[in-house]
Amino acid sequence: MRRRWLLGLQVLAAAALLVSCSGGTDEAKQGVSGFRARVAQGSFAEIYRTASPEFRQAVTEEQFLRFMSGLDRKLGTWQAAKDPIWHVTRGTGGHFVGLTYESQFSKGPVTEQFSWRIEHGAPVLVGYNVKSSLLVMD
Repeated sequence: MRRRWLLGLQVLAAAALLVSCSGGTDEAKQGVSGFRARVAQGSFAEIYRTASPEFRQAVTEEQFLRFMSGLDRKLGTWQAAKDPIWHVTRGTGGHFVGLTYESQFSKGPVTEQFSWRIEHGAPVLVGYNVKSSLLVMD
C-alpha cells in the first residue's frame, strides 16, 4: 500500500514539474502565429501597438516600422519554420517564454528569436530578434 502511494506521489510530482517547465509555450506559439499573420498583412503598427511597454520604450514606432519594412524587403515572405527551441522563466518579474526558430523566408534562411510575457494566459511581445546574412547584403 505504501509503495503504491509513493509511486502515485512520484507521478504527480513529475506531472507538476512537466507542466511548470513547459507552461506558456502554446500561448507563445499562438503569439508567433499572430505576429506572422500581421506581418503578412503588413500590419506592423498593430504589432507595435500590442507589444509590451518595455518593447515600446526600447524602440519608437517609426523605428519599428522602418525595421519591419526593411526585413520584408531583404528577407521576402516567411515560408516555413522548424519546431522552435524554447525556454520558460517564471519569477517575480513575470512569466516569460522564449522561442527560437530556424525559419525559411523566400530569399533564404533566418534565425528568429521571440520573447513573450504571458499575462492572464495571453502572450505579449517583449522582444524580437532576427539573424541572417541576408541583412548585411544589398
